[in-house]
Amino acid sequence: MATGIVVWVVSGWPVAGLATIAVGLWLPWLLGSARVVRERIATLEALESWCRRMADTLAGGGAIGLAQAIATTAPRVDEPISVAVQTLARRVQTEQRHPTTALREFADTVNARTGDAVAAALLLALHQQSTGIAHVLRQLADGVARDVRARREIEAARAESRQSIRILLIIQAGLLVLLAVVPTFAAPYGTPVGQVVMAVLLTGTGALLVWMRRLSLGRPTARFFGAVDGNRAGAP
Repeated sequence: MATGIVVWVVSGWPVAGLATIAVGLWLPWLLGSARVVRERIATLEALESWCRRMADTLAGGGAIGLAQAIATTAPRVDEPISVAVQTLARRVQTEQRHPTTALREFADTVNARTGDAVAAALLLALHQQSTGIAHVLRQLADGVARDVRARREIEAARAESRQSIRILLIIQAGLLVLLAVVPTFAAPYGTPVGQVVMAVLLTGTGALLVWMRRLSLGRPTARFFGAVDGNRAGAP
């Protein structure tokens, strides 16, 4: 905020001051799509690892039944889903909550379509209690692993586009500095019409960044399993 006011006072351009304030507030969010994608991939990898760990626990005789496997593996789950899995284990084992409710709440905590698939598969396995649960869990983990590989390949391609946008922003920032330093270049922007032109250009840059963020994140995949979906299914 203070930097924007200083820019406004020194340059005499209100649009530049407001743009500086907007950059300070929104630029981390606009350029934060890579972090969001990394968090999503980390969640998928944690789900894959957890499914494999449960399968190994069941196949090795470390647990009798899936409910015990969930409780046994809960303390060793990777960070992105550790709280969700520990809560699930407590609700299934200690609170004696109905598995359907507990797994729907788990899916809502993970908040991803892949998490819905894992929760739905666990629910079916809990009801059936067949001897092939470990095999099903490994197949599920293999599917999640393929999803992770595909997402990493897509993210590598998108990283190049984000780098191009960063270069564009650096060039534009350099031009603004040049305008502020060289009076002959800056003179046209000191008029009301010049300020309108500057506002249009900077607004266009902001719109481009919002568009790039949406492209980087993609459209959220519709979920199909959760507490909300369960309530809707039971509604008249």
